[in-house]
Amino acid sequence: MPPVDGADGTDDIAVTRAFGAAATLLALGGIAVAIVLDPTFSWTTDALSDLGVRDRSAPVFNWGLILGGIAGVGYAFGLWRSPAGAPIAAVRAAVLALAMVAMAGVGVFDLTEPLHGPAAIGFYTLITVAFAVDGLARRSTTTGRVALAFVPVHVAVWATFVAGRWPVSGLALPELPGALMLAAWVWVLGPLPVLGLVSDSIGTRPDGVDDA
Repeated sequence: MPPVDGADGTDDIAVTRAFGAAATLLALGGIAVAIVLDPTFSWTTDALSDLGVRDRSAPVFNWGLILGGIAGVGYAFGLWRSPAGAPIAAVRAAVLALAMVAMAGVGVFDLTEPLHGPAAIGFYTLITVAFAVDGLARRSTTTGRVALAFVPVHVAVWATFVAGRWPVSGLALPELPGALMLAAWVWVLGPLPVLGLVSDSIGTRPDGVDDA
């Protein structure tokens, strides 16, 4: 779908980047503030989702994920509408949008709710799929290859944790790499990064199309 604002789509691009920034800042910022508010939180024995059921941290944690997920859907929609996108752009945007819905679901359904587990698993699975789709589509660029490399790294994180190779019993530390990789993808490495000029310098044009 062509852009509707500005002849060259620059207005749409700016709005999309703003959604991406908001999504990551709300989600990660909510987690960070929730950790500060909960002095009992432990990186070695807790899951991040424990922050969503404790009185002091729950509102910030849950609403950060909900609002971040809503903004993330806006970012995904902007990726779909970006000018001159490849046919794979619709698949990439759809997978990312579903991941953002799942992220919001983690906040809507806290750790005591039956849908919390499926939402959390869906989020981490779908962002891995999004990295794969995007990385394969842009594998001729440096940023695309880095995005593709996120896939085995993220799989290895969870495989080694499940295999008991991490010196922790809680999920918080294994959960963190995926969230940080998503933030890096949105801000620098993705097809329409928040810091467009940084990404442009390492092989991705600001309209989300490979240099090739």
